[in-house]
Amino acid sequence: MANQSEIIAVADSSFLIGLTMINQLDLIAKLVDKLYIAPAVWEEIILPGEEKPGVNKIKNEKFIEKHLIQNRQAVEMLEVFLGAGESETLVLAQEMECSIIFIDDLRARKVAQKSGLRTMGVAGFLLTAKQKGLITKVKPLLNILQQKGFRLVFYQ
Repeated sequence: MANQSEIIAVADSSFLIGLTMINQLDLIAKLVDKLYIAPAVWEEIILPGEEKPGVNKIKNEKFIEKHLIQNRQAVEMLEVFLGAGESETLVLAQEMECSIIFIDDLRARKVAQKSGLRTMGVAGFLLTAKQKGLITKVKPLLNILQQKGFRLVFYQ
């Protein structure tokens, strides 16, 4: 379990892919102390190949850690209406008592929030980075994401 001042997060693949599409993966290390990735997310991002943008960076970052899921039954229940990555991400966040879940899937965000978990997608993450003075503009980055076919979700 993390101490009070440490920010621990769990991220889904779409969030990580979105940040790599706009070369902003480095922002994560500036906003969180530790980032956990569920095995299904790791498989979605890392196993397809190192030629994809950001894969080596995700693999080699010291603050990013693949972490196994303990409660497989909870994952299987969530997989009835969510994908494997989203399901494992939500269960891992509960198991690790994370401060926040970085996830863009709307259904997964709603489930997480109903469970009392705090969520943030790419757009909210970029806005937070701007508010903390880490980037100067959000809109150009969102425009690039949309041009590259990334589906942005604006949901509290």
